[in-house]
Amino acid sequence: MMNKTKSTILALVALIVVCGGSFLGVRSLNNSSSKPEPVAPVVVTTASSSATTKGQDLATTAPVIADIETLPVATTKEPETTTEKETTEKESVENETTTEKTVVETTTAISPENITVNPNSSPEQLINDAAVFSEGFLSFMFDPEGAFYFTNGDPWQRNFGFNELYDIAAPFAVFYYDTMRCKFNYENKDWLIQFWKGQYGFVFIGAEIGVYNKPETREENHYDCASNEDCLYMSMTAYRKGVEMFTRDYAKYWWCTGFVPGKLDKFSDRSELSMKCRITMKDYSMLMNFVGALKENGLVMNQNFTTSGLDVFITW
Repeated sequence: MMNKTKSTILALVALIVVCGGSFLGVRSLNNSSSKPEPVAPVVVTTASSSATTKGQDLATTAPVIADIETLPVATTKEPETTTEKETTEKESVENETTTEKTVVETTTAISPENITVNPNSSPEQLINDAAVFSEGFLSFMFDPEGAFYFTNGDPWQRNFGFNELYDIAAPFAVFYYDTMRCKFNYENKDWLIQFWKGQYGFVFIGAEIGVYNKPETREENHYDCASNEDCLYMSMTAYRKGVEMFTRDYAKYWWCTGFVPGKLDKFSDRSELSMKCRITMKDYSMLMNFVGALKENGLVMNQNFTTSGLDVFITW
């Protein structure tokens, strides 16, 4: 009972931190609007969302350098006087100082604390600037090609697992989303593959797919995030009013996510959002168990989902 209570408390703390990020982002931006000139935010791509498909390996090809000529060794001229030597050392120190200054300035430019907002900014610009703040605060990663944010394969949230308390508490943090839980048993584990789509705080709209499991002997309804061995190959494309917002490439995930700056017309109505996804099961037994879970959620074969081999294609 004590372990269950600790897990629940940690889960709620994690949810509050994540949910509060977007709110703090907007609040921080509004508080900093008194600065005279905005600093243009620089978004750094810390990782690419592109991933290799199943069975492919990443490879690094070493550059080939040909026709290298042997050059004569240059002679080093000794300083003729002490003054010349001191001048040379001074220039070297100045160059090093300039280099260090450049690095510091670049780092400062991308720091969330230095992002400011023009008081006359439009709501759309406010949302985009707040999204940049959230990137720094929540360690979201940014795909400049697809212009969306996502979480990497091993974020800090992975330590907290998942239970339904997260969804129950979400509206208190301005998280309004639809969700579908697919529960089934496979290889002596209780599995949960869950789908989300909706409004995430005042900043993002997006979608998620999470893969979780727990020992079937565990009575409490708390799942662990899938281990590397239990991750599944999947892809996801999210739409708003029929227009594509982003696509996550087919790769191995335990948590496939995507978020874009924006706001729904009504937080209480997520009907303008939809997703299409492909999930590859480990074998035929897992496939059939997952299909059964989809049907329990009201999805209809050949209408809301289809199968091909071990792949399940879902429209939700």
